[in-house]
Amino acid sequence: TFGDGLNDDETLPQLFADSIGRQERVLNLGFSGYGPQQFLRELQSGTYDSVIGPHPKLVVILTSVIHAERCACKVHWARRGPRYIIENGKLILKGTCYEGPRLWWEEWLQNSAAYRWLVAPYRRALSHDDVELYIQITLAVVNLARSKYGAPAVVLYFNWDENYLRGTGFTNADIMQRMQDGGAAVVDASLGNEAAAGMALNIPGDGHPTGLANRLRAALLKNYLEQNMPGVLASNRN
Repeated sequence: TFGDGLNDDETLPQLFADSIGRQERVLNLGFSGYGPQQFLRELQSGTYDSVIGPHPKLVVILTSVIHAERCACKVHWARRGPRYIIENGKLILKGTCYEGPRLWWEEWLQNSAAYRWLVAPYRRALSHDDVELYIQITLAVVNLARSKYGAPAVVLYFNWDENYLRGTGFTNADIMQRMQDGGAAVVDASLGNEAAAGMALNIPGDGHPTGLANRLRAALLKNYLEQNMPGVLASNRN
């Protein structure tokens, strides 16, 4: 969402704003390396309330199961970020990903190329609980958008390689269904047909979405809103 590697006019929020003739105020609250856990904490703490305003019309979350690593504190750039756990069936905030001596130890390990190449990939492997945590954090964002701001939430979800989910008991379809069952409006933003057609959807050597991918996803979002939430767009309101 932030738009790593792109010019400002190629980010998803800007392209969506352009697609609707800039008739709505669109905010890009993404940040490089963040995941649903940071978004949830920001909404809970009111970090951007003065910018968002009291009555936003819509919250949009661009996500995929690759964010489960971040929610589970399994990537080094998540250190110092918020740590959530599921305790007695409830999602609770439990400090930060790494604290005290463990934080120092993790930072020292990440300075080792051998650790990053040989050990870290195994530590990052997802479990069933990691994916469950990711789903619950994302749904907590959806529910907080509704309860705190009175705004519906749309999840733009893009599929990831099913091999990545091996051993978790989940598929991409399962995750999208869980989010939909939990109250999110879920849009499949995988762009599978476009990828099969050879379109350049990811920045080479980087992996983040290209401006083309963002333009296509902006069109998906606009079309979904026009068909399912017409009151959100200014051009469709009386």
